Amino acid sequence: MKRFFLSLFSSPESLLQVMSQQEIIEAVEDGDRIIIDQDGNASVNYKSNEVRQDFLRHVDALKRA
Repeated sequence: MKRFFLSLFSSPESLLQVMSQQEIIEAVEDGDRIIIDQDGNASVNYKSNEVRQDFLRHVDALKRA
């Protein structure tokens, strides 16, 4: 078990799905929620319908609070 965890963290690229610029463009067009670039920076795809629905749910919850 220890070896398994060490192998995961010895290569973060294999743990995360690191994407090229072209893959990022395709992911945005496909509506993926989270995008991780080659530098390991994560961002939310604000064009995703699921992300927009989540955002509206959070705004509604804040309005009720």
